[in-house]
Amino acid sequence: MVGTGCGAYSAPSIDCGGMLPPHPTSKLAMAPRVKRFVLVVFVFVLAIFLGARFSDSLQGTDFPDFYCAARMLAEGHGHQLYDADVQRQYQARYTGRVGTLYIHPPFEAVLYLAVAWLPLERAYLVWSLLSLAFLAAGLRLLTKDALQSWDWSVLLAASLTFVPVLLCLLQGQDSLLLLLLIALGFRDLRRGKPFAAGCWLGLGLFKFQIVLPLVLVLLLTQSRSARSEVAKGFSLVALTLAGLSATISGWSVFTAYPEFLLHLQAQPFAGIIPQAMANFRGLTYFFFGSGQTSWAVAAVAILCTAALIRTLTGWNHAHAASHPSSADASREEFDLAFANTVLFALLVSYHLNPHDLTLLLLPIAVLLHRMLARTPVSPVGKWIIAGLLAILFLPPLHLWTLRTGDYGLVGLPVLGMFLTSASLLRHRHVRE
Repeated sequence: MVGTGCGAYSAPSIDCGGMLPPHPTSKLAMAPRVKRFVLVVFVFVLAIFLGARFSDSLQGTDFPDFYCAARMLAEGHGHQLYDADVQRQYQARYTGRVGTLYIHPPFEAVLYLAVAWLPLERAYLVWSLLSLAFLAAGLRLLTKDALQSWDWSVLLAASLTFVPVLLCLLQGQDSLLLLLLIALGFRDLRRGKPFAAGCWLGLGLFKFQIVLPLVLVLLLTQSRSARSEVAKGFSLVALTLAGLSATISGWSVFTAYPEFLLHLQAQPFAGIIPQAMANFRGLTYFFFGSGQTSWAVAAVAILCTAALIRTLTGWNHAHAASHPSSADASREEFDLAFANTVLFALLVSYHLNPHDLTLLLLPIAVLLHRMLARTPVSPVGKWIIAGLLAILFLPPLHLWTLRTGDYGLVGLPVLGMFLTSASLLRHRHVRE
């Protein structure tokens, strides 16, 4: 009730001689401002750190590969995009160095035309800002749908301490864009829009080695109508991108590009380092000392098959709901099953770089939310989840394995997270 004395809350027009205590909600209103101020300061400090290292580190990044590929398109040399010698000529001309080659599909080079008209250093800075925007948009989507009790700005600040995210920014890579596209696919599939979800995932085909396993699982696990719509959306975008690639590089690109990838290992600065892959391929390389022996190939095949079966079983155990009218429990199970599918896609991917682990932000957030939510999780399960998240999110493991050249060992906690999320799905199914 609104009173007229100084002892009660009064309308702003009533003067109480300045003695009226601040309304309780004023502190709550300030909280978001404080959080955003902290976020701005954090991003500013990060920008200073990256800027201080910018001139020294740019020559060792991946960004010049994308930049020069876009330059080739702009100058009408798209048909020579997978000619290694021509790529090196462009790198020497525009970046002053010769390094790793552009190995992504032709259509992605179109995206980098947005910054290729700028000098290299400015283009790199603009792309870094775009990557930060991709990250912020993806995390805001997650907090708006699956993590509604979370503040996206706090999650963004925390994500900027995740080593793969920092590597992606330093390298000028595209993994943060893929995170956004997968988050969009996750949101639309969750809302019962499988066609839109298929379209978003189709746009992620610039990293087809990750997107194809994810889409395969969705096609095998969703309802008949949903899988049909996912397939239509995905196929439509894939065909459109194939047509764009043919327009850029000619129809011969469909033979030239696979041939280029098959012989990439023989190129200097190929950038193919199995021991740096935090997946099944990297783990077998570490334990067998090579990825080419029959034992190593058999181990990868067995692990991929077992992981696929476990992922499909997880979807069967989940009360998978891909429409808004689902019960909250079903939504939680859907979220967990999708997160498990992202982990599966990373583990079975044939090619994986450290910065690609930015995609772990989705399953990390879902698992942490599950651990903190009221949904029952055993104390042992909570300790396991907390331990795995600490190992994966905190810098020591990443920095140590990067220094020793054995980044593939990071695949062990990734595998542990995959098994844990699958076990949570099974536990809920058995309990009910």
